[in-house]
Order: sequence, then C-alpha cells, then structure tokens
Amino acid sequence: MQRTLLILCSFLLLGCQQQQQKAVIVANSWLGAAPLFATVTTEPESFPAQLKTVMLASDVSVLRMLSNGAAAGAIVTLDNALGINTLTEGDYCIAMVVDHSRGADAILARADWSYDIHRPLRVGLEDSTLARYMLTSWLKAANIPPRQVQSSIMLPSEQLQAFTENKIDFIVTYQPFVERLKQVGANVIFSSRQHRLEIFDVLIVEKHRWPELSGAILSLREQTWPQTQRLLAEQSPQFWLALQALTDTNEAELQAGLQGIEFIGAGQQMQALEHVLGISTPAIAAHLVEFGVYDRVTPLTQCGADS
Repeated sequence: MQRTLLILCSFLLLGCQQQQQKAVIVANSWLGAAPLFATVTTEPESFPAQLKTVMLASDVSVLRMLSNGAAAGAIVTLDNALGINTLTEGDYCIAMVVDHSRGADAILARADWSYDIHRPLRVGLEDSTLARYMLTSWLKAANIPPRQVQSSIMLPSEQLQAFTENKIDFIVTYQPFVERLKQVGANVIFSSRQHRLEIFDVLIVEKHRWPELSGAILSLREQTWPQTQRLLAEQSPQFWLALQALTDTNEAELQAGLQGIEFIGAGQQMQALEHVLGISTPAIAAHLVEFGVYDRVTPLTQCGADS
C-alpha cells in the first residue's frame, strides 16, 4: 500500500512539473522581435503564462534550438522558416506575421568600394537562409557572377570588428547591426526597401504542439501584440529604455532602425497571412531553388488550417 502511494505521488509530482513547464519561443536579436521582449520585461503580466521567450545572439542559435527540440516555436524570417520547415520535412506552421522589412535588411560596403570584375568580393554573412537570399538577390540585381564572391561565415556580433579590421568588404546584415556599421562609414548598397524583397518575420510553431499551445499563441497575437504596439507608438519611457537595452542602441540608432520596419497589427493578420503564404512563399522558394540553396522547398501552412 505504501509503495502504491509513493508511485502515485511520483506520478502526480511529474504531472505538476510538466504542467508548470513553459513552452519556449525564441528569436534572434533582430530589431523587429525586440519590442515583444521589451513587453515581457516591463509588463510580464500581459504575456501568456504558458509561454517563455528567449532572445538569442544569432539565427544559427535559433535554428539550433528548434532543431534539437529545445524550443516549441520561434520568430524568424520567412526565408529561415522555409529553411527549417524543409529540413524537417514540414514540421512547422505559421501562427502570426510579425513584421515586414522595408529597409531593415541590407548589404553594406566600404565607402571607397567600386566594382572590379577582376577582384573577389569579400562578404561576411550569417550561416542562414535569409543571408543567402539577400546575397543572391543582390548578385542577381547587380549582374555579378556568384563565383566572384568569397564568403566568410560570422555572427552579427563579429561583423563590426571584421569590417573595421578590413577582413571583409561587404556585410549582409539587419537592424540594429546596420546602424552600427553605418557609424563606422559603411554604406548601404542594397536593401529590402530599394528592391521590395519579400522579407517578413513570422512566428512559427511545431505542428504537433499547436493543439496544446493554440490558446496561448492566440492570446499573444490578439492581446500581447497590440499592447506591444501601443507601447511602441507611445514610446512609453520604461518600455523604451528596455528596448534600447535589449538592442544595445542609443536613441538615434533605435529611431533610425525602426523606420525600416512595418509591424503587422492583430487586425491585419489574415490579410498578411494570405500574402505570405500565397505570394511571398512561392517567390522565395523559387529563388532559393534557382540559386541552389535547396533542391526543393517544403511550403508552410497556417497553424490550425489542417484541423
């Protein structure tokens, strides 16, 4: 009898621990995701109790946590979302469209750079689908042969030093790192604003976790996200300071960086999802296949659409 009670207590304790365990949502240090983290920092009661956010240093770290099952979802670019969905053969769905990059993703070059067909192009970039999409889009627009590129894989935190030490001539990056490079004389030569690239950030969730997490995710989308947008629009002092601290930017850098991001509100979600799934996804998939990033791309679906 005593042994039975001990076993029963063990199961009850295990059940409580599983109930208390939060589902992790990760993102990199992209400026578009930072406002949500600032809300979690300054108004934690507005964030769904079932979820936990973790900000990571790079796309590589985000994709690693998704790959090893340490995260149930992530805020990533559509390119990277298609990449992880392809590698997992369709394990993810899109729950929300967070933002549209309108200049916040860019390629920067030295101020004295001029094209020479006989010189290699030393390019620093992350090991991500988005970085490759940006690079190949620039090469295509500028009619530059890919064989001329000498790529160096590096984290966003390593880009500034590599640039100032003259180890590379070009950087493929995003805000807030664009502003930091501009401070040391780098010039934007290609961006998502000029060339209307289909760069959206989306919240993806593992399909098998969606039934369990749908209520919390929808609460994030319909309640926490509008609150975040209000705090952003009002530049609430505590929120604004948290945003600067999270992105390591000053007032001018933060304002400049945000100008290149269009945030998608709760009322725009259905229209944005239709655009992302019906227009952006086929265009990006075709580009990635054309440039040999993937042989084929596994498309994403809207979370809950199959249920």
